[in-house]
Amino acid sequence: MVYKQENITEDKFRRIFKENADTEELVWHRDYEDREVFVESNDGWMLQMDNEVPQMLQEGQKYFIPKGTYHRVIKGTGDLKIVIDEGINKVKVPKSVKRNIKKGLRYLKLEGKSSHKFEQISNQDKVDISVIIEFRDFFHSHSKNITLNESFKGIPQKDKKYVDWLLRGGDYGYDWVIHETIKRV
Repeated sequence: MVYKQENITEDKFRRIFKENADTEELVWHRDYEDREVFVESNDGWMLQMDNEVPQMLQEGQKYFIPKGTYHRVIKGTGDLKIVIDEGINKVKVPKSVKRNIKKGLRYLKLEGKSSHKFEQISNQDKVDISVIIEFRDFFHSHSKNITLNESFKGIPQKDKKYVDWLLRGGDYGYDWVIHETIKRV
């Protein structure tokens, strides 16, 4: 292995590239998540992004690497110690939001339908900021507080607007999205 890794949190880890790393292992690659890379210590190592000239990594500096972007590190003379944070564009999903999404999923199931996307969101601790933006767009196009239509009492799964509202966390989801949007977007 070209580096040693120590997990700090679920989304954050420290990597140490030794000065005797095999340069053939320092290959161009893409990551599945946006990353913020903090350089703890460096002795001549560089970062090269796709279609750019290599740049010297500076101790104490942060570098943003968008997911899906080709990049590589170029070996220096000493060790390289970095902290990688893949949680920079992730948002914690409140339990109340997950409960409402699962309720919406139960109603979908009663109608013989399912949604892998909402199933996935309901089972994750954190989601990408793009989910917040998608939910925000949904909420902007709907009035706040969609409640069960009286004509669907006893058969809530038939009220599509209500089920769609629940699939985005319901009233809790609305409040969560507004709060996160103000904070991040």
